[in-house]
Amino acid sequence: MTTLRALSTLLCLAAASSAAGVSCASKDDRSLGNPAGSGGSGASGGSTNIALTGGTSGTSGTSGTGATDNAGAGDGSGVAECSFAGLNCGGSSLEADLRVVNMLLVIDKSGSMTDSLGNEDKWTAMKSALAASLARVGDEMNFGLELFPYSRSLTIPEVGCEPNCFDLPDGDAAILVPLRPGTDVTGEISAELEATKPGGGTPTAKALRSAFDYFTQGAGASVAGNNYVLLATDGGPNGNSSLTCEAATCTTNLDGQCDEGNCCSFDNTHDQCLDDTSVIDALEALHDAGIPTFVVGLPGTDQYAAYLDEFADAGGVPNSGATKYYAVAQSQGVQGLTDVFNTITTQLVRSCDIPLSEPPTKSSLVNVAIDCDVVAPMSADGSGWHLDDPNAPTEVILEGPVCDRLQTDGARRVDVIFGCPTVR
Repeated sequence: MTTLRALSTLLCLAAASSAAGVSCASKDDRSLGNPAGSGGSGASGGSTNIALTGGTSGTSGTSGTGATDNAGAGDGSGVAECSFAGLNCGGSSLEADLRVVNMLLVIDKSGSMTDSLGNEDKWTAMKSALAASLARVGDEMNFGLELFPYSRSLTIPEVGCEPNCFDLPDGDAAILVPLRPGTDVTGEISAELEATKPGGGTPTAKALRSAFDYFTQGAGASVAGNNYVLLATDGGPNGNSSLTCEAATCTTNLDGQCDEGNCCSFDNTHDQCLDDTSVIDALEALHDAGIPTFVVGLPGTDQYAAYLDEFADAGGVPNSGATKYYAVAQSQGVQGLTDVFNTITTQLVRSCDIPLSEPPTKSSLVNVAIDCDVVAPMSADGSGWHLDDPNAPTEVILEGPVCDRLQTDGARRVDVIFGCPTVR
């Protein structure tokens, strides 16, 4: 499983208190209403809490030292209050600032999405795969949807789409479904996909710039949490009429739709030139803003594999397989696409490699709790946790049955607590 450095965090800030033990009361400031989310960036304080998944409310994921999970208590937000029994930190009190994982789906709906994938067309396969994947992790993440190209005033036809082939609304209007909890938004995303027919070109760079604007200056800028983009496309990016190109970088030629010569050399055809540089610029801007992008390539992108690998690198979360982008083969059909979506979403919320926002002052003053139960460090049976580097740790790593349970069942929260002597 790929280690994701930007996994969600719950940030606990130390405050003076006369309490004898340690409690962590989760305060929901997300404005999204998902009590089982995962969170944002860490900062200095008494502990770093990392919420990975949205497991069953009111239950504990692992056995530990008898910590209590007061489900439904706290500030009325629906987020549980936690007490970590067995930890004595000299009367510290911890208050949590809850964050979530946000995934904006940026989906290609160009005319080529009507081509076949297994026993159905790629658009139907996309709808089925997304519905299955969102249902699987809907209670663990927040989702939003952007389609490209898209017009809110007309249907962009599959053939003869000029002059609307590369349309996309400006600003937040490009985001058809704003980020909300998966349990609330899955039906809305499916309805948007069902109501939309493929058509037009592939203005990938424009779509990514809209995603950037949404996250940095639009409505998405006020959404707390770790933000990700999932880009799914079945062709080479185009739509930039300012370009000129040779046949080798003309998408019409690359797609085998040019009878002879360079089909991007004529007037009004420059928008068919491969717009790879603009895509990389947009991906790097997202990454620099702390928004990694997963790149998924559907059948029809084989001739663009080298470019998609560059896109995956620029996005900051490349695949560890044969290609850096997540490739779906024609032979894999709908199940292949579903598996890719499941792989990406699951590794976001169920990783056993937990990044620390900053190293602890002393490695002997670290504890880990899963669903409020304190977990012992590595034991003889190979179960527990350890720091990746005792002298300069950057991660807590879960191993053995503890990790297996997390990956299989999920957890509502994983807390990494600084300042208390390690419970063994």
